Amino acid sequence: MDKNIALHEAVIFALSKSKSPAEVTLRSAEWAVITQVDGQKTVGEVAEVLAMDLDEALNLFNELYEKGLLELISTRKVEEKFLPAEFFDILENELTRIIGPVAPYVIEDVLWAMEANKDQFAEDREAELIEAISEEIPDEHKKVLFQQSMLSKMKDMHSE
Repeated sequence: MDKNIALHEAVIFALSKSKSPAEVTLRSAEWAVITQVDGQKTVGEVAEVLAMDLDEALNLFNELYEKGLLELISTRKVEEKFLPAEFFDILENELTRIIGPVAPYVIEDVLWAMEANKDQFAEDREAELIEAISEEIPDEHKKVLFQQSMLSKMKDMHSE
């Protein structure tokens, strides 16, 4: 079996028709997942219902799939949204204002460390990027100024 089958929050499972949960020993967290699997909810939705961390839920779904207790129903196509080029212009301008002409190099270094690029940077990683860049600012006052400025700019961009 493919051990990475549930490594996405949009995967939908149903209970196996060939193996019963009664045939194996399950932990309470696994039982909680089993009770929510209905062939309709995604892994992400089950995690939310159970107030469970997504990584934890993904691991539990993988374990249950490997034990033969779950069957793959479908994977919903998740449309990934990317940050516009305008965002990176604003980011570079704000960082340059705070730390000077090394700003573009800091941004490139952080993107490299995150194994990402400007052309296809996932919108849901925006805050992670800002945090990672701010960690590169040694002056605490300037770090806070940068974070506040970018928070304001992000709010403006998202309200448009």
